[in-house]
Amino acid sequence: MKIILSLIGVCLFCFQVNAQDPIIKLPDSLIRMLVEVPVRTQCYTIVNVLYGRSPVDFNKRMQSVQQVKSADIAALPARSVPEVLSFVNGVDVRQRGLSGTQADIGIRGGTFEQNLLVVNGFKMTDPQTGHHAANLPIPLCAISEIQVFKSPTVLQFGQSSLTGAVHLSAFPMGPFEIKVQSYAGSFQSIGAQGMLRMQTGNVQHLVAFAQDQSAGHWYNSDFKNRQLFYTAAHSWMRSRKHFMNYMAGYSDRNFGANGFYTNAFPDQWEHTKMAFLGLNHNTVFGDVIFSQRVLYRQHQDEFRLKRNDPAFYTNTHVSDVMSYEANARRSFGNTEVLIGVEERLEKLQSTNLGQRSRDYQSIYMQAVGELATLNYSAGLLLFSYQWQNPQLMPSAQLGKSWKRNNVFLNYSRGNRVPSWTEMYYSDPSNVGNPNLLPEYSNATELGWRQQPKISKLPTYQLNLEAAAFYRKHSNMIDWVRDASSINPNPNPWMPVNIASIQFKGIEASVKLTNAAVKWGLRQFQCNYTFIAAQHAFDAALESRYAISSLRHQLNAGLALQFSYYAQLQVNYRFIQRVSMPAYHLLDAKLRLNVFRNFSLFVEGNNLTNTAYVEAGYVQMPGRWYKLGLQFQKKASENPKL
Repeated sequence: MKIILSLIGVCLFCFQVNAQDPIIKLPDSLIRMLVEVPVRTQCYTIVNVLYGRSPVDFNKRMQSVQQVKSADIAALPARSVPEVLSFVNGVDVRQRGLSGTQADIGIRGGTFEQNLLVVNGFKMTDPQTGHHAANLPIPLCAISEIQVFKSPTVLQFGQSSLTGAVHLSAFPMGPFEIKVQSYAGSFQSIGAQGMLRMQTGNVQHLVAFAQDQSAGHWYNSDFKNRQLFYTAAHSWMRSRKHFMNYMAGYSDRNFGANGFYTNAFPDQWEHTKMAFLGLNHNTVFGDVIFSQRVLYRQHQDEFRLKRNDPAFYTNTHVSDVMSYEANARRSFGNTEVLIGVEERLEKLQSTNLGQRSRDYQSIYMQAVGELATLNYSAGLLLFSYQWQNPQLMPSAQLGKSWKRNNVFLNYSRGNRVPSWTEMYYSDPSNVGNPNLLPEYSNATELGWRQQPKISKLPTYQLNLEAAAFYRKHSNMIDWVRDASSINPNPNPWMPVNIASIQFKGIEASVKLTNAAVKWGLRQFQCNYTFIAAQHAFDAALESRYAISSLRHQLNAGLALQFSYYAQLQVNYRFIQRVSMPAYHLLDAKLRLNVFRNFSLFVEGNNLTNTAYVEAGYVQMPGRWYKLGLQFQKKASENPKL
């Protein structure tokens, strides 16, 4: 802790801003993710990169990563990050209610505890429970891009990922932009969100807010969600070899939780708050690029079994996380070598879980480069939990490109320590297990991509992708209970380490795009995922998560352009999970450009009026609609301020 606080103090002491200089100048080695825009005031926009500790060209990626850009996000009938992710193949989003009030996100058969959510490189892992990992303070309108990694991400983000990661990008760099949106809809739903990107002096800013509320789609499902987000970036000192990025956010959610965790108490209620502050610093020492980042995150949670009777059963939890990471990288010919360290400290004060603290440490080394006609990336991470039982986590990736084809092969080992809820939680329906061990996974993947030319459709771009994957878990953690003929089952859930579980499957994707079309088809895509899981389970036990994983998933989307004035997006989803009935969903969004920077939109969700359950015992809403108005203006340059 003293080391971390000292480093923070050094960063703050060295902070100097020359407000009279309106131009950010960075060395080329620091702006591989940024490219200059020749306007009156210097700005930066984002290059197509694969995010992580050592950013690389996205088109040379050697694993399955799906990219959702801001234009795709704006076209989708979605109000939250979980709703957007529900349209990504291989991602299993299980929502409890509307607008992402609470959602569990799994990747390729994994549970919500087994993946990472990352914002601008900062890991948002929640030590209390993975149910809160998606309580993100970043409004959808502020997100520049989402990248979904579908295999363990030791190379990109380090430890604590068994199945993959979701990286959200929200960058302050860019020309002046303002965006404001409001809507009203079914179930007395109303909401608004806005974003402002601007530059003052040498500093570029992005600030965003959002609020959503609803009376709910069934008994005790009302909610009110608020989000506030800010990030800024600038260079500093006369040499301009230092680049700083700041990030802060706040989220406040309170909601009726009918069926969230048990069907025995329909009056459950929960209130969560999350705040974080992040600082990232990059600089250059000769041929070495040095990076360091510090994160502080606090999450508060109040949960009641009876909403209007807190004395009956109420839990309060406050978790604090502080992390520090530093690395240095240097190029040697065609190879870039990176060496780094990471320290993470977690604390908890809880009426149910007690007072807890723990820390993780990791040291890692990576190499990225070219070997003859092959691209490669390899790394080794040494992970320690409480300075005990260190574990080696190797990763390797190979890729080869020729003409319009790309093939890749990768292997990675992932890990996760149990959450405090899994270890210590206790209520009438759940009992924790303090003897849980960390879980590990070994994953491999073989994939192929192609961008063939279509002679009959020269203005369209076709992207084809396919991958086969295999992942084996050891000491996998799952909640189980004894089966019962009584409904509801009176036996409590308890997490246990399962000896071994294997997941194997295939993914295939086709995407046809013409961004410049004025009339007709702008985009068509279709994705399919199949997952087969082999479980070592006693037939007398019920599993809460492991044997309800994704089996079949089909996502299809159609985007039509009607001149400048109208765009129509239609999305179809077919989902089947193990031991659960299959269901179909149809969603649509129509956008009308009515006057200059103003547009109207109409969204319809679950147009087939399907009855389905994604998580817990929450009956998801039937057919519902939203009507909204948006104002958006983006300048070609930053005004002088």
